[in-house]
Amino acid sequence: MENVSIDTHRKFLKINFFVLRYSGIWPLLPSAKIGWKILNIIYKYFNLTVYIFYLTTVGADALANVSDLTIFGYDGCFFFGTCMFVFKACKFSILQKEITKLTDKVYGPLDIFLQSSNRGIVINIKRQLFYETIQLYSFYTSGIIMTFAIIFLVPRERGVLPIRAVYPFDTTVSPNYELTIFYQFYCFAYCLTVILVLDSTTIGLMRWLTIQVLVLTNNYKNCNSKITKRAGLVSSIEACKTFERINVFKIADQETEIQKFVAFEKQEIEDGNDNYVGRFKTCIKHHQRIKKIVNDFNNTFSGILLVQFATSTCIICLNGFMIILADTLTSNQWMSGWECTNKRDDNNGLSNLVTTSMMPTLKPLQFKAVGLFVLSMPTFLTILKASYSTLVLLTTVIAE
Repeated sequence: MENVSIDTHRKFLKINFFVLRYSGIWPLLPSAKIGWKILNIIYKYFNLTVYIFYLTTVGADALANVSDLTIFGYDGCFFFGTCMFVFKACKFSILQKEITKLTDKVYGPLDIFLQSSNRGIVINIKRQLFYETIQLYSFYTSGIIMTFAIIFLVPRERGVLPIRAVYPFDTTVSPNYELTIFYQFYCFAYCLTVILVLDSTTIGLMRWLTIQVLVLTNNYKNCNSKITKRAGLVSSIEACKTFERINVFKIADQETEIQKFVAFEKQEIEDGNDNYVGRFKTCIKHHQRIKKIVNDFNNTFSGILLVQFATSTCIICLNGFMIILADTLTSNQWMSGWECTNKRDDNNGLSNLVTTSMMPTLKPLQFKAVGLFVLSMPTFLTILKASYSTLVLLTTVIAE
């Protein structure tokens, strides 16, 4: 019996691996021609050189304007974001074999699940694929819009670059200006594309491993062979038809329930050891296997996730700090020296000008989520408190 050949849970994994190979992060497959392999290596080190130069130019502009916190924070967002990308790309390149083995361990059992005669597990896989499709298409669309908006749609004067940087040549003259625009577009687009691929690969591993945990949880509950039947395996053709007929918009909650003992491997059905002890030992074996996968995942991605959180926090802080600087507008307007002007005869008009312009600054500039919540420390602490209260309530209800 062959595995299901339709594009299901591996759909985006194949796309991600294709991008990783042809973007120079990973080497090409052994079956590729030697000429393409050489070009792949050249492209890899070309990109590394490009981003070292990019970080140097952005960092130079930040250092040149270290006294201007607004410019320094603006440059810092691009600098630290690119540093995160370079680090993650290098880690993925170094850990290619470990990541490939990890994906086989995570995605492999799902090939068997899709051929299961239990409809519940197939429905769960179809639903997760739907969520993954929506999520990734949203990310890719947002990335394309963001790239073109930053590079081409933000209004600026002639000669001003979309991303601040210091170059060893005059960027205000043609064709230097046009070439620099293209260079920054390439850097930003390539960086954003690869980051989406790296992150979606990581999230995909976590997403599909939860399906294995879901099956294991239900298998423990269905260990009694006298009460619960074992799910068999259907043919690839029948599995394809079943998968395609499922409409994610018309799935009832009871349909997602896994009501049979589901096999992780074909041998579990063929060995005929279908009793309570045999099933429970099988569950223990897969429990240990999943724990090993989680440990391997942590060993592989813990450093990447740490840098991800640290960089994201740093970028949010820099952007938030630039907004907070606007809160000093009121005091700075009052200290603008209006009382020292020589226009004594127009004192009333001058005071009206100052006080009128100060009125809008009394309302602080704030980040908001859908216009409902202010992204601030009090809101963050409130969310943590509410989340913990909800967790306690749910665990109490389950315990009862």
